[in-house]
Amino acid sequence: MLPFAFSRVGLRPRHALVALAFALPLAAFALLIEAPSTDLTVGSGTSHFYIVSIVAGPALVLAVPVIVAAHRVPDSRTFFLAMGFVAMATIFFAHGLGTSPIFAVHATAIDGYGSAAAAAVTVPPDVDHRAHAQTGPAMAPASPVAEVAKARARGTVVGYSAQLSLVVSAIFFAMATLDLPELLRRLVVKYWFAGIVLLSTLLAGHVYLALEAPQLLSWLPLNSGPVKWSVGSVAIGCFAFAALRYFESYRLAQLPLQGAMAFGMVLLIEAEIFMLEGRLWHLSWWSYHATMLCGFLVCVIGLLKQYRVTGDLGAIVEGLFLRQQVNGLRAGDPRAMGALGAAVAAKDSETAGHIERVGELSVNIGRRLELPADRIEVLRVAGRLHDVGKIGVPNNILRKPGPLTAQEFEVMKLHTTRGWRLADRSEMLAHVALIIRAHHERMDGSGYPDGLRAEFIPFEARVIAVADVWDALTCDRPYRKAMEWEQAAAILEK
Repeated sequence: MLPFAFSRVGLRPRHALVALAFALPLAAFALLIEAPSTDLTVGSGTSHFYIVSIVAGPALVLAVPVIVAAHRVPDSRTFFLAMGFVAMATIFFAHGLGTSPIFAVHATAIDGYGSAAAAAVTVPPDVDHRAHAQTGPAMAPASPVAEVAKARARGTVVGYSAQLSLVVSAIFFAMATLDLPELLRRLVVKYWFAGIVLLSTLLAGHVYLALEAPQLLSWLPLNSGPVKWSVGSVAIGCFAFAALRYFESYRLAQLPLQGAMAFGMVLLIEAEIFMLEGRLWHLSWWSYHATMLCGFLVCVIGLLKQYRVTGDLGAIVEGLFLRQQVNGLRAGDPRAMGALGAAVAAKDSETAGHIERVGELSVNIGRRLELPADRIEVLRVAGRLHDVGKIGVPNNILRKPGPLTAQEFEVMKLHTTRGWRLADRSEMLAHVALIIRAHHERMDGSGYPDGLRAEFIPFEARVIAVADVWDALTCDRPYRKAMEWEQAAAILEK
C-alpha cells in the first residue's frame, strides 16, 4: 500500500525515506528543546574527545581519495572539495583534543588557586569536573597563574573550533561547486599540490596554537552571540548552496556520490543548527555530533558504493561535477552541449573521435534518406551525444585493451540509461532522450537496455545505431584493428 500511496502524490518510497531521514533529527531536537526535562545532561570531556575523533575520521577517509583523484584528474573543484574534508577533520579534531585527558584542567587544581581564579577560568567546555576530581593534587600545574590563563584561553579556542570547522569546510564545499574564472582554475590546477601543503600546514598550525598557545587565538569573538550566529548563517548558506548543486547533478545522472553529497550537506546544515541552539552538555548539544557523523558516513557510503561499481576515482569525481554542463543545457545554452560532449571526450581520446564521427555520419545518412531539416538536426544532436552516459563509466573499462568481461559489459551497458536520464531531464535535450537510450537496440530484439524490436525502435536511434556500429568496426579499437569495409558491411546486414 505504501508504494501506491506515494505514487498517488508523486512521491517515491525512497524519496519519502530521505525526507524522513531529514525530519527525524529535527523532530528529536525540537522535542529536546521544547521539553527540557527530556534534555538530559550526559557525557564527559573524555567521551567528547573520542566521539569527536570518530566524527573526524570519516572526513579524513573522504579527503584521501579526493586528493588522489585531484592528482589524476587535475581540477580546481577536486582541490576545494579535498580541502573541505581536510579542514573539517583537522579543526574539529582540535575541538575534541582540547577536551581530552591530556589537556583537560582538573577541578582540584583549579580549586587550589582560590575561588576568584576558579570563577575567572573558562575551562574547556566539555571537561567533566567530576570525572577528573579523583586525579588529586599531584596533577596541579607547576605555574598556577600561567596554567589557569592558558586553560581559560584554550577553553575559548576549543569552544569555537567546532563552529570554525563547519564554516571553513562549508566555504570550501561551496567553492568546489562554483564556476570559477578560467585564469583562477588554471592557477589552482597548476599549484594544487603546493596549495594542499600550504592549507594543510595552516590547519595544522591552528591545532597547535589552539592546544599549546591558545592565547594567540582566544581574542577572536566567535563565541559571542551575534558573531556566532553570523558565522553560522554563512556556514548554513554555503552548505545549502553546495547541496543544491550536487542535487542538480544527481537528478540528471543518478550517481551515488552525487546524492550522498547532497544528503550529507543537508545533514551538516542540521548539525550547524543543533550546535547553535543546543544546550551545552545536554542531549540537544550532543545531537550535532551525531548528525555530523551521519552526514560524513553517508558520503563515505556513497563513495564506496560508486567505487565498487566503477573502480575508478577519476570517473567518480568527473561524475560528481556535472552541474556546470547540466545547468547550461537546462538554460538552453548551445555551448553546453559541446561542453558536455567534451566532458565525455576527456575521459578517452578514442571516445572523443568516435562521437564526432558518429554525429557526422548520422547526418550524412539522414541527408541520403532525404529527411527534413528538423530531423537531420535531431540526428546531429543525438549522434554527438549518444554516448554522453559514458561520463560515469570507469576509464579502466573504456580504455581496456581487450574484450570486456561479462561484469564489465554490464557496467558499460548502463551508459544508455544514464545518457537517457541526462537528456530527459534537460529541456534542451528531451527530444533526443529516447534516441540516446535506444541506440544499442537491435532489430531482432537482442539489444539493450529494453530489448526493443524493429519498428518499436525510434527511427533516428536505428540510424545512429548503424553509424555507431559502422564506426566501431571500421576504426582501430584498443583490442583490434579496423575491419575492411566489405566485412563491416556484412556484419551490418546480418
